[in-house]
Amino acid sequence: MLFRSLIAPYIFTVILLLFEVVLYAQKDSVVMQKTDSTRVMFFKNSFDSLALHKTYFSDTSLFNATFFDPLDDFSQSFSTLSNAGLAHQSMINPFAPIPLGFDMQLSADERFVKTAQDVRFFLPMLPYSEIRYTMGSKKEQQIKVNFTREFSPRLIIGMDYNLINSPGPYLNSKTNNSSVVFSGSYRIKNERYGVGAFYFRNKLEQQENGGITTDSIFTNNIETDRRVIDVWLQQANNTIKASGFGFEQYFILSAPEKKSSDSITKTRNRIQTGRIKHALVYQRNQQLYADPNPLNEFYQPFSPLFDSLVTNDSISTQMIKNSLVWNSLSYVKPDKIPLFFFYFGAEHAAYKLFQGTNDSLLFVNRYNYDQLGILGGFNLNLKEKTKLSAHLNMLIGGHQAGDFVLNSKASQSFKSKKKDFGEVSFKLNIRSQSPSWFYNSFLSNHFRWDNSFEKQNTFELEGTYKIWFLGFSVNQTSIDKYLFLNENAFPEQIGGTLNIRTIKTTFDFQKGKFNVQGFVSYQKADIDSAMHLPELAANLKFGFSQSLFKNAAVMQPGFNIRWFSAYYADAYMPALRRFHMQFDEKIGNYPYLDVYLALKVKRANIYLQYANLLGLAGDYRYFTTPHYPMRDARFYFGVNWRFYQ
Repeated sequence: MLFRSLIAPYIFTVILLLFEVVLYAQKDSVVMQKTDSTRVMFFKNSFDSLALHKTYFSDTSLFNATFFDPLDDFSQSFSTLSNAGLAHQSMINPFAPIPLGFDMQLSADERFVKTAQDVRFFLPMLPYSEIRYTMGSKKEQQIKVNFTREFSPRLIIGMDYNLINSPGPYLNSKTNNSSVVFSGSYRIKNERYGVGAFYFRNKLEQQENGGITTDSIFTNNIETDRRVIDVWLQQANNTIKASGFGFEQYFILSAPEKKSSDSITKTRNRIQTGRIKHALVYQRNQQLYADPNPLNEFYQPFSPLFDSLVTNDSISTQMIKNSLVWNSLSYVKPDKIPLFFFYFGAEHAAYKLFQGTNDSLLFVNRYNYDQLGILGGFNLNLKEKTKLSAHLNMLIGGHQAGDFVLNSKASQSFKSKKKDFGEVSFKLNIRSQSPSWFYNSFLSNHFRWDNSFEKQNTFELEGTYKIWFLGFSVNQTSIDKYLFLNENAFPEQIGGTLNIRTIKTTFDFQKGKFNVQGFVSYQKADIDSAMHLPELAANLKFGFSQSLFKNAAVMQPGFNIRWFSAYYADAYMPALRRFHMQFDEKIGNYPYLDVYLALKVKRANIYLQYANLLGLAGDYRYFTTPHYPMRDARFYFGVNWRFYQ
């Protein structure tokens, strides 16, 4: 077992090297997979992203067509539960600091919830629609619908819709998650003024079974009908809603340059006075945990009950935030990244927090918070080879005053027309943040605490080297006064400093008929009582493309294999919607293998996938969270269809 744990990730590296030899042995006559000429571009969050050329293209590749689940990510691995659309947590350096200010995150469901940070503003050349439909075993369905159109010159409307509906293979594990985002943008002809607006709504309905009561019934395959295996909770469920809206508008202070009819006259360089922008965001989160059987043995180790008849724990948080910022962007040339970008501004946010259980006025917490912050930073881009950036956000008044986040990055490219020696970058992030409201004050039927934890200070340093299709990174994260949920699912803060060290290699390349993506990582946390990590983890996806019918179609067989070393993975507490430490059961050292066959016909990608193929081998150790078996071997069928009209 020890030998397998040490050797498994290196098998991935050997396979990668073999693939590389095959790739370079291919002749130039190999038919490469064609890229759609009707790509759809978009930018996120702010018009500044568009001016700074931080734009993206919708992924229409056949290779990624089988990545239909929000947790599909070639550079990441997740702990999750026994059905699609349930709670999840990253395995690779799971410490994810919350954004500065009051905590509005839904951490265990982050990949299923769309917020203001996920809004896409489209820039289509043609009206564009895309439908993605996946059907799995046990009546699982996943649907994605994208739409965007320019309704009048420079007025663009877009929509993103996502649905995950799955009854689940185990008792009380059904999910029904949906999200929709509407976005719109408009810029006047000379681009001196622009406005973008959005609305989002999420609803997650998740049954919670607390895991199976006896793991050996699954690991020994004593009961093959998963629906009759005993689970801890048979009627508990979580309902999560997150909705909101917002807009951003900008105005360039300098008047647009007048075009001269005299072609001989040289254009004078004018001093640009930048732009001002105003943004408003409103968001409301609602969380309800319900269980008609609060006396269940599952809850006995925790706080005494308020109500022994029924559990109805509700949490509501609301935020409204205004920001006013000046930056140096004016009339940016579409083919040139600005040499220097500088900005500063201020923002004010107001928050409301409500916690209650069983609709009783006696068991209610209500809080109102105000925050005033300043922000500023710069980007420096020298000949697109040397890049420097630094960004500061600091709270100067109200709740959590004194908290700050400083992010900085430096990179140097060593590429020329004849040679490519790669790119080196360094990242330094420093944070000082007050504990989230969740850790300081919480009230429910099963959990209650009132704490006064100290600020958590974080120092993160990362170095990365990228060359060709490879990336190598070394990360050191030090967290002073680290906060976590202990083995009893209660908050705890360490007195010293937790250090996390991560070494990671990523690869992503295509040559000829072959596509390969993946990563290999090593990580270690030095305080075992506060954080458990799989020391080794790896992921490899491989695809081979073959043209058919005189290039009228492309067929691609392939596979995806994931693996992580055995460790004490965090347990999950449904009543808190959080993962917490545990020291009783190790999981891991199991290879998850998916095989697929995909077909591209014009603008449609069609695929058939068999997931967890090795589940047929009789080795029933496929857990990523204790007491939550992953799903057995199963088929998926899906189609991605794009329309331009």
